[in-house]
Formats: sequence, C-alpha cells, structure tokens
Amino acid sequence: MAELIESVGYWMHGLGGWGYPLAVGLMAGVAVLPIPAEIPAAMNGMLFGTLVGSAITWTGAMVGALISFELSRRFGRPLAERFFSPAVLNRADRFVHAASWPGLLIARLIPAVAFTALNWGAGLTRCDRRTFVWTTAVGILPGTILFVASGRGLAQLYRNHPLLAAAVAVGLLLMLAIVARRTWAQPYP
Repeated sequence: MAELIESVGYWMHGLGGWGYPLAVGLMAGVAVLPIPAEIPAAMNGMLFGTLVGSAITWTGAMVGALISFELSRRFGRPLAERFFSPAVLNRADRFVHAASWPGLLIARLIPAVAFTALNWGAGLTRCDRRTFVWTTAVGILPGTILFVASGRGLAQLYRNHPLLAAAVAVGLLLMLAIVARRTWAQPYP
C-alpha cells in the first residue's frame, strides 16, 4: 500500500503543474460516484500537504457535489416522478423545506451521512440551489481538513516508520471496507 502511494506521489509530482487539476478532477469524480472520498483526501494530504491538499480536496468535492446536484435536478426528478407518486415527492419536498438550511448543514457535518447520496438526494427535491452550495461548502470543510491532515500524518509516519505506516493504512482500509459492507448490506426502507 505504501509503495503504491509513493509511486502515485512520484507520478503526480512528475506531472508538474498538471498534478493539481488532476487531483481536483479525481476528487470531483469520487464525489459524483458512490466511492469513499477519504482515501483520495488522505492521499492529497500526503502529496500536497495539509493546506494545499485541503484546498484541492475541498474544490474537487464541491465540483463533484454541484455536478451530482445538477444532474439529479435535471434528470433525476423526472425519473423519480415515474416511480413515485406526487404525494411521496411532495412529502420529501416539504421535509427538505421544513429542515431548511440547518438540516442540510447538520447533515453535512455528520460523517455517517453519505456525501454522494446527499448530493444526489438534494437534487431530487426542491432544495434551494444557493442553500445547497453554501451548506455544502461550509459543512464539508471540517471533514476535509481532518482527512487531509490524517494523510499528511500518515506520510510523516511512513518516512519514520514504514512498517507501522503500512499496518495503519491496511487497518484503515479494512475498517473502511467493513463499514462499507455493513452500510450496503442494510435494507433500504
């Protein structure tokens, strides 16, 4: 694992200035797809440091969130109207309206709420676009900094104790796999 990260790091640095937009694009892709963003965020910390890595991760996550929201708003709502009654969709709209910005911001701050699902789900409802943007921008910042900084710390640990860093990385991947498996195994209501 550590060797893979190191080789990706050399490759990214070899790209020069192109590594930055590539990292933003990778984060945007992860934000659109149901892929955990913690690993790329930590890699951004390893490769670019906490400050630049956080800016890259936050920017990519925002781009991906906006893409998901807009795609869902444009294509998802008409599709949902084919499968759900107007009463169900109106109830969802009323719930989002009642929760308003505090509900969306709180949902962004809770790590257990799936980032991608919230992006797509907000687009399905009549959630105000400006509210979605600012609550996403503010709400993802603490987690972004935390995951990027943990990657930076893991990189430092790797330089000083490579075997311990590899064990920590494998442990984190196993925990992430267990959480993902449990999440995906739960039946949807």
